[in-house]
Amino acid sequence: MDRSPTRQRSPRRRWTTLTIVVLGLWITAAPFSRPLPGGAPISRSLPDGTPVSFHSTPEVGCRTPLVGAFVGDAPSADAYTSPRPAIGDPMSPTIVDCGSRARFRLVLGSTLLVVAVGLMVVDRRRGG
Repeated sequence: MDRSPTRQRSPRRRWTTLTIVVLGLWITAAPFSRPLPGGAPISRSLPDGTPVSFHSTPEVGCRTPLVGAFVGDAPSADAYTSPRPAIGDPMSPTIVDCGSRARFRLVLGSTLLVVAVGLMVVDRRRGG
């Protein structure tokens, strides 16, 4: 039997495939951040009533997974040593390894891209 050349792809399938492609590219290529170990964000006010907000768990920026998965990506930052710090508490340098998270994101994003390509191939074979 011949396939009907007039059969159209479903718009829902097109949007699903496009969404999976965009999501896969974003997961694979976008830089990400990791929180440093420590307490929760704290908000205080100065004696004159001015609000001051600082985070006891700052984030450290990691490179894109395309680079971080293959190169030793281990940024460092200063973090408070106590879980509920006050202004003026001591800080210590902390190194965060981003390599394992970068490899995970690279594999997940690549898998989504392969699934999207598979959906496109199946649609074309069905004649849509």
